[in-house]
Amino acid sequence: MSDSGVFAFELGDDLATRCGNTLTGVFVPGSRIALSAYRHVTHSSRDEPTENAGQVPVLIYMAQESTLFDEPVLRSVLAEANATFATLQQLGSRATRAEYVNISRAYRSIVRSCLEKLEQAKKSPEVQTDEARLQRLCDAIVVFYAAECLWHLFEILYIQSNQLVVPQLLDWARFHSPHAEDRATDLLLMGEEASESDDYWSIVKSLIMLGEIDVTRAVLSQNRKAGQTSFKAAEQILKSMPVYQEGYALQKFHSQWEFWHVDTERKIQSGLFATEPDLEQLIRLVAGDSEQWDAGIKESQDFYEYLPGYLLFTKPTCKPFELKIAAAKWLNRWCLLRPEREQCSMNRMVSQLMDHDLRLFIYDAQKLNDTHWFSTHLIDLIHHCGQLKSYFDQNNIDLPALRHSMIYEYGSYLMTSHNMWQLGIDYLDCCKQEGQAAIELLLPRITLRSERQATKLINLARQRGLISVEREICKVLSKRSYDNERYGNALEWAIRSKDVLLVTAVADFILKHYSKTGCMLCPDTIANVGGRMFASPRLVFLSKYFEFYEFYRTRDFLSASELLVNLLESKITPDYFWPSLLIDSMPLLESKDPKIFAKETVAILHHIETDLVPIIERDVSKYGKHHTETVFKDYRVENVDEIMNLLRLACARNLARALIIENTLPVV
Repeated sequence: MSDSGVFAFELGDDLATRCGNTLTGVFVPGSRIALSAYRHVTHSSRDEPTENAGQVPVLIYMAQESTLFDEPVLRSVLAEANATFATLQQLGSRATRAEYVNISRAYRSIVRSCLEKLEQAKKSPEVQTDEARLQRLCDAIVVFYAAECLWHLFEILYIQSNQLVVPQLLDWARFHSPHAEDRATDLLLMGEEASESDDYWSIVKSLIMLGEIDVTRAVLSQNRKAGQTSFKAAEQILKSMPVYQEGYALQKFHSQWEFWHVDTERKIQSGLFATEPDLEQLIRLVAGDSEQWDAGIKESQDFYEYLPGYLLFTKPTCKPFELKIAAAKWLNRWCLLRPEREQCSMNRMVSQLMDHDLRLFIYDAQKLNDTHWFSTHLIDLIHHCGQLKSYFDQNNIDLPALRHSMIYEYGSYLMTSHNMWQLGIDYLDCCKQEGQAAIELLLPRITLRSERQATKLINLARQRGLISVEREICKVLSKRSYDNERYGNALEWAIRSKDVLLVTAVADFILKHYSKTGCMLCPDTIANVGGRMFASPRLVFLSKYFEFYEFYRTRDFLSASELLVNLLESKITPDYFWPSLLIDSMPLLESKDPKIFAKETVAILHHIETDLVPIIERDVSKYGKHHTETVFKDYRVENVDEIMNLLRLACARNLARALIIENTLPVV
């Protein structure tokens, strides 16, 4: 893992080249920047068009940061970490240390599982032939290996808070330096022939420097010379080495360890291993000989690789505060012996943890190319467990504010990613007012792929009281359904949006379509509007007209007549629908058995003269008498003058019949 520099880039198109490759950019939703060519302007520049104005097209480039999580294999990390994050929020700050350790191990388990999947994916034929994807997977392995290694060390030093750290550090080093142990497995399978292998002694020495005593004994026991005195003595030294057990008296252990150490030095000085130089070097490592350990340091890749093993043989009861001094001395020693090796960020961050410099560690952790996954979840765990509160207070670091900021940024990033927005909401929910505001802004910007997804978004908005978001989503769905000619859906979503203009527009379309074709769109939706009709006056008219339409279709002419008259008197009839409404009255007016009484007939005549005639006259004056743009768009109308005469004649006939019937006394 090495530090990366800052990359420079240019647009390279014709206009940008002419302008000296100067750029301008604007942030747009979705963590993107819109880039275009830009001519540098100063206070002395003339405010006039350039010579390229109107000749060369201005190209806009959308720049977006590429992240590791664009790879499908890695998305499971986000989902699993989200579940662990939610569990930690439920535990809060009152959990036991063991519960926090379990949470930490759960996060590490997620990363280890991810690393296994990445290794498998990297070996697949389709990835091997795709260099770009292979490189992405390799980068992801480096990043998540570093994250797991650093988290494991942090867990040992700050969450478990053991008095003695060497046993845990040995496990940490073994896991992150598995090559020697893997090669030792091969040697064990080879049996006695393993001692003839060229790398036999280098592997055995590496095992000792990693603190793998049991594995070393097993490998040595299969050596062809295992029966010789020197090998038996080496076996006895390794077997009798004191290992501290929890609860054991430290003073007694120190006495036993000192005796063992002195006895080992005495056997080396006596020349017991002189006939086997490689074995002698091995025992000198066990005895902590500086010359042999210096030779081992020169072969190491990272400064921390053999540090736990060295502590095992020189200071097995090292405490956390003593580790700080030991690690600093070991790092200086490593730098002197490996001057050609630059200290990479991984070495630096391990050193910061051992040196208890968490301020710099957190700063460097945010530089990992994981969109702050590691730093966000680690800071959240630190905040809840509370064991480092005094450190942050002493260094004037507002830990709650730091946690809030990082969770907010991470949640906002997830919300702008098409496939991860549901996870982002859980993080923003922890940010109180700022998180609520971010959700309100980002939720409507999510691309709606289906109505099922939209329903899920609406439910999330409703749960958080985001009424404006709910309405905005409904408006988008209504317009999309309208464009797809799903007018029932369009009306339904428009009503749910409670947008008066949108509801009116959809209702207008349905009414105009009916007046032109005589076909009523989405009758089932209109029939089930019910009390929601009051979302818009136009929807009220549509609902009531549909009710009239149904009465007429079922030949309930009395109810239809009453409703028709009410619609005429309601003053909510749109101008374009007056002809259709009045033409609908003609069959009822021409009925031999009057369905409309004299008073209502007079009202219809009044509407013809005061409402319909002025509209016709206005259209004639505006478009001309024979122009196609006329208010009469009804499918039943061909000649305006003729239909007007027929309407007046029908009203006169019905009025005559109604007056006769209403004023005739019944026979006694």
